[in-house]
This record gives sequence, structure tokens and C-alpha cells, in this order.
Amino acid sequence: MTSEHSEPSEPSDPSLWVAVGPDDSDDELRRKASMVRPAPRQVAWQRQELVAFVHFGINTFTGLECGTGLDDLSLFDPAELDCRQWVRVLAEAGFRSVILTAKHHDGFVLWPSRYTGHSVAATPWRAGRGDVVRELADAAREFGLGLGVYLSPADLHQSNAPDGCYGNGSPAVASVIPTLVPGDDRADRVASGELPSFSCAVDDYNRYYLNQLYELLTEYGPVNEVWLDGADPTATKQNYDQDAWFGMVRALAPDATCAVGGPDVRWVGNESGYARYSEWSVVPLRGEPSAFGQTTAVAEEEHDLAGPGPMRRADYLKWYPAEVDVSIRPGWFHHASQDAAVKSLPRLMDLYRHSVGRNAVLLLNVPPDRRGLLPGPDVARLAEFGRVLREVYGHDLAAGARPHEHPPGNAVVVELPESRTFNVVGLSEDIARGQQVEAFAVDVRLEGTWTRVATGTTVGHRRLVSLPRPVTSDGVRVRVLDARAARPLVVSLYLDPTVPAPVVHGSFAEARDNTGISSDDAPRLADLDGTGMSLSAQALAAAGVVPGGRVAHGGLEFRWPDVAPGEPDNVRADGQTIRIGGSGSRIGFLLAGTADRSFGPGLATYTDGTQQEIPLLALDTLGEGDYPAAAQTVVSTPYHNRPAGRVDEPARVGWCAAPLDPARTLESITLPRYGEGASPEEPGVHIFAVAVG
Repeated sequence: MTSEHSEPSEPSDPSLWVAVGPDDSDDELRRKASMVRPAPRQVAWQRQELVAFVHFGINTFTGLECGTGLDDLSLFDPAELDCRQWVRVLAEAGFRSVILTAKHHDGFVLWPSRYTGHSVAATPWRAGRGDVVRELADAAREFGLGLGVYLSPADLHQSNAPDGCYGNGSPAVASVIPTLVPGDDRADRVASGELPSFSCAVDDYNRYYLNQLYELLTEYGPVNEVWLDGADPTATKQNYDQDAWFGMVRALAPDATCAVGGPDVRWVGNESGYARYSEWSVVPLRGEPSAFGQTTAVAEEEHDLAGPGPMRRADYLKWYPAEVDVSIRPGWFHHASQDAAVKSLPRLMDLYRHSVGRNAVLLLNVPPDRRGLLPGPDVARLAEFGRVLREVYGHDLAAGARPHEHPPGNAVVVELPESRTFNVVGLSEDIARGQQVEAFAVDVRLEGTWTRVATGTTVGHRRLVSLPRPVTSDGVRVRVLDARAARPLVVSLYLDPTVPAPVVHGSFAEARDNTGISSDDAPRLADLDGTGMSLSAQALAAAGVVPGGRVAHGGLEFRWPDVAPGEPDNVRADGQTIRIGGSGSRIGFLLAGTADRSFGPGLATYTDGTQQEIPLLALDTLGEGDYPAAAQTVVSTPYHNRPAGRVDEPARVGWCAAPLDPARTLESITLPRYGEGASPEEPGVHIFAVAVG
């Protein structure tokens, strides 16, 4: 894409990406990774920490999560729409930006675009003269929030409408953006050069997409994030000219980050709200270094995205930080049936500690209802969330203390003027100078003796280390056990009342509970308690899995719980710790997911106190799709709805495994915290058996 104006380009500083070679040793790869730096826009983006997502559109009125593209636009009429209410609530909760689904996959657009009739202009809302993007942009500016736009690359309307241009096979032809339409009100400003124009060779859909992107970037004030979604529910193949898209963003909004499908910010790899235990912003990529396109050395969903293994497969290293997207509700769009399923305050705080507190940005979705307002339950929860964030993480208990290095570069000691009680230790690096820490230990002074209370791996912009229980001490020491280069750490201390007290079970059998199950009112969700829809021992017996029996998979042998009918036969993952001893190179789980494919990071704790993340990935019990090799179907059983006496379709119990350090002895596993189980639509994981080998 070319412009009559000079386009901003990426700085020539080679540290934005560093080339690696096939003969580079692990030490050389670490040295090169230590040289990688972020662009200023990436630093500014990371420092936001909290960004709000707003899913709103025709789906809000049809009750769908993904529309058809041919939805009845007469349904869209948010008579009380008030974007000032949205932004006021978000600002008071501590969010720094808000991203609106200006166009979701259905193709309906929330502004009166010149290039489609499938927009708010074709709805009864405000007599077809409304503009949601305009009202949100004005409100964001009033309250000091940044504005982001979600413009779905996939477009079901352009795919399904008779005159649609998505995947229509049109050739790439010379085009000018903006492509002026008859009576275009921008003609004089484009002719005078007040508005820039761009020349490119693109097909019909890419021209359509570029023109809509141009409208969003030139008519609503500054845009600080452009968010693309990689999902594509269309049945049509369409090439995306992303170089042209991102080139336009760089020219029109040089400070905006291009996220998820873009070159500045990557998807964390799940929609559960968790960053990795070791979340690197320096990521190994394959191919030729490019300003706009990159391919991670391993799939973005992989547990180890940027460790030694992926680095050996890379062609270059680049700063590519993670954004963690999750919804405050089970769905992305508002559904009144989910008003009782808004995530609790402890759950939101847990997500905060595992996203912002793991070197990522939390993108929390809060969907408006059909009135055009954020619903009462969500507003109340966000008010609680903001209050606790301010009360806890706005007050550093180490403020005023004089930290010093001892010895230089290896440890930071914080001497407190008096003993203080805390249960979260915050660490941070100056990411403008790269990300360096690979391993650390936290010690507190108890009765004059340094005692280790936690260990960890990466730090980055921010690491929040939760302690099992509050401690009272007048001194904290953070030892850097391994680093790519010496960099100072900033240490902070907090007392967070929402950190859950540890629940420890002496064995897997002791932990079995069958909690968090669904009911017959949600017939497409898995019920694991043996009373309704079932993956219980009785249903599993139909596939040859009987109580006390054994199942072999992936080189591991699992013993099925030997329980009587009706007794608990599985453990719902909810943050509990289970003592499981032994040594081996792998730990494996037989498990089932509910509602959706479910991901969560657990922890393996060794007897020497070190910890290692163990990712739990469960298949969607009833769904189909492609899954990483770490998640495979082991048992397929009839899906029973016992009260109705029918079998709807097969259901699946899956397997996932994670590596262990064979030189260490396992002491326990801590399962991911999936939530309170208040709603059957809340994703969860139920574990039937564990094996170490």
C-alpha cells in the first residue's frame, strides 16, 4: 500500500527483533533474547493493565453468540443506549481503554458505514440515524479512556448475502482508499490532501474492509487498539491482505497497537482468563522478519510458547506480549438467562492475579443488554472489583522502605520500618529495557531467619506472587536465581483478602466431590453426578470403563475410581491442592470438560519447594474440533439424559499430559480455579484419574 503522504515505519533499531541461527547454543539464544526490546506503543499498551471489551450488536437482540449474517435488523433497538454509563462504570473500576465490537462475524456494523446497508442505519434505533461508535468515542474521550475497535475479518453477511463480496473470487485490482461513493462528504478533503489516500491492489472484500477501517480510523478521534479476531465461521475461503490493513493502521494511527491478529499483541491462547506460569514477551517466530506478519514457532495455544525448545525452532525473536481475553459472563454477548452467572469478586481477583499478575493485559468483556445499558449485576460486580483493586493494589505496604541489592544483581532486600502482614509479593522489571528474569525465589525474615515462601519464573511488566497464607515480617528478600541479563527488580507488598485459603486433600480419592454439575434445564451441557445427563460411572460402564478398572493411554495407566453407584467419582478443578507423590517424566489426567473446551494452569509442587505449571486442557465434552496433541479423546460413551431415558449423542472423556522433572519428587498438584460452579454454563474440568510415570 502506498500513500501520497510518507508513512510511519517501524524504527530501524534492530533490537525490535533479533535474528537467530540453527547453530546458536541455548546460551546464545538467551543472550539474543535479552537484547529484544518493545516498541513504545507496546510499552504504553502494557502499562494499561486493564482493558474492557464490549460485545454489542445484533446478537444482543437475537440471543445468539454468532449471528447468521442475514439477521433481522428490525430487532436492533437499544432504546436506552447510554455509552456514558458504560464508560463511567468502566473508568471507576480502573479500566484504561475500551474496545467495541464495531463489526462482529455476522457483518452488522455499529456505525453508518458508506459501504454497506447492513448497519445501524437500517435499524429502527433512533430512526436509523444512530451511531454507537460515535457515542462511545465521545464518552471515552470525556472520561479519559482510550478507544479500541474490533473489526472482524470474517463477515457472514458479505459471505451469505446474494451481492456479498466475501470470497467472491474477484481479482486484485488497482484501488484507492478511501473509495469515494456518490455524494461522498469527504471528497473535498481528500482532494485537498487534508485526508490521506492510499493506493493498493486488492480484491473486492479487502477493498471493503480497508474502506471500513479507514472510516473508523479517521472519523472518531484517536484509536489506540485495533483488534482482529482469528475465528472464521464462514464456509467461504477469503484471502486477507493484512499487510495493507496494518500498513493503513500504522499510517493513520501510528500509536495504536494491532492486537491478536496483528503484529503488536498476541492472543494468550485461551479464553479462560489465565496467562502462562512463564509468560514471556520475547517470543520465537518463524519465517522472515516482517513489520506486519509473524508466525510463532509453536502454536499460540501451546503451554511452552517461548522456552528453550521453541527458541531452537525460531528464525528470529521479537517482542510480542500477551493479551488475556475473558468475559465477565459465560457468554460474550448479553443473555438475560446469565444474569445470575456474573463472575464473583473472588473470581475476578483471581483472574487479575493470573493475567496482569503474570505479565499480560487483562481484556475483560462486559456486554450491554438490549436496553443499551450495562446490566445491574455487572455494574455492581465491577464497582466491587474496582474498589478492591484500589484498596489492595493501590497501597504498597513496602512504600517508603529502602530496598537494596545484596549482593548486587542477585537479590533485592526490602527492609521494612516495622513488621507488616502481607500475602502477595509484587515484582516488576523495566520492560523498556527488555525482559530478563528466568527464575526467582521469595524469602521473608521470620524470627531473624530468612525463610523461602515462594518461587517463580518470569517477571516482565508485573508478577504477583500469592503466598499460601499471610505472613508478618519486617524484611523481604527476592533472589534472582537465573536471568538472561542483570536488571533491577522493583518489589512491592500487598494484603489481598480475596486470595483463597488453600484447600488441601491428602489423596485423589479424598478430593472427589462431583461439584459444579449442570441440570436437565441445560440439555447440551454435561452433568457428571449420575442423576441427570451423565458421564458418571454408570454411563462410562457402557464403554467398558468400570469402577476399579484400568485405562491405558499415552504410555500411562489410570485406575478408575472404585466407587459405588451414586458416590463421587471425579474431582471438579477448583483451586484445591491434592497430595500425589512419586517421580516420573510425565503426569497425565483423564478428564472431561463442561460447556466448552476448558483450559487452566495448575501447579506441580516438588518436595524441594520448587513449582512447575501443569496445563489442564479438556475437550468440549459434546463438541467437535481440532485440539492440540496434548488433548485426546480416550473414552467415548453414550450421552445419557436419564430422566428422559434417551441417548442424544456420544460424549467424551479425554486425556492430557504435562512433563515433570524426573530428577525431583512430586509432592502435590494444585488444580486450576475454574469458578464457583454457580451456572451450568460456566466452563469447568472434571478429573476422573491421575497417573505419574
